[in-house]
Amino acid sequence: MTIEAFDLSHSPEQIREFVENAVAGRGDEERHPRFYAITGSHVYGFESAESDVDVRGLHLAPAEEYAFLDTPAGEVTVNMDGTTEGFEAYAEVDLRSYELRTFGSLVESANYNVVELVFEAPTVMNGMPLEMDALRELIREFLPMNVPHAYLGMAKSNYYKHLDPEKAEGYDPRAKKFLYVYRGLLGAQYVLDEADVEADVFALAETVDGGDPDLVADLVAHKRGEGGAVPDDLEERARAAILAQFNDLDALPDVDKTGYREAIDDWMRKVRA
Repeated sequence: MTIEAFDLSHSPEQIREFVENAVAGRGDEERHPRFYAITGSHVYGFESAESDVDVRGLHLAPAEEYAFLDTPAGEVTVNMDGTTEGFEAYAEVDLRSYELRTFGSLVESANYNVVELVFEAPTVMNGMPLEMDALRELIREFLPMNVPHAYLGMAKSNYYKHLDPEKAEGYDPRAKKFLYVYRGLLGAQYVLDEADVEADVFALAETVDGGDPDLVADLVAHKRGEGGAVPDDLEERARAAILAQFNDLDALPDVDKTGYREAIDDWMRKVRA
């Protein structure tokens, strides 16, 4: 999927200009924006008119600055916690830009958000296509690693925070919360089955055995329409599907990252060269 497929409030060119100003032109540090893509609900397949535009990516700081006590900031954020001064025109665009060293550490930990960024997210800026293609193949060679564990952890965390009726604080049975949990469970199984990554909940429900595309469609329609707590019948269906997918999830394998850290280090050296 390309960025043009989304109905965004800003054009790709405007978002690229926003990234340049926010990363390279903000603060005293020297930074070089390299790769950015749309993530979040737009990639998950359940964005609505109220959804923010989540942009994630990486920049480079001069490598020699790591020789000093004051090392480069690990990330740059704009509009993440309210609107950042000077970027009011892009209030609905959230930006998180990782310095390469931080980005590499997240890749090394097989963080599913960053893995999805590499595999699935439609790009708005890519100044290193050869390097990103190489990273994608590098990660795929080592999958599943702990990526299924991370998806399962995300699903369980969202369930216990927002969908456990025994917890009055944080209980929030909206369609969005059910979709996060269901997507996590389906995502875990997909990585186990395919040794690949898929972010879109519709594609996951169509591909994973036992997935319920009709349920996903109804949850997304409710999220985009009425919002608020889902009706009782839809909640019953969602809880049944979540329980079934949790029970059917294959046993998670032991995590083997032999050689993975060294491969990421080698990739990072080539990016900085």
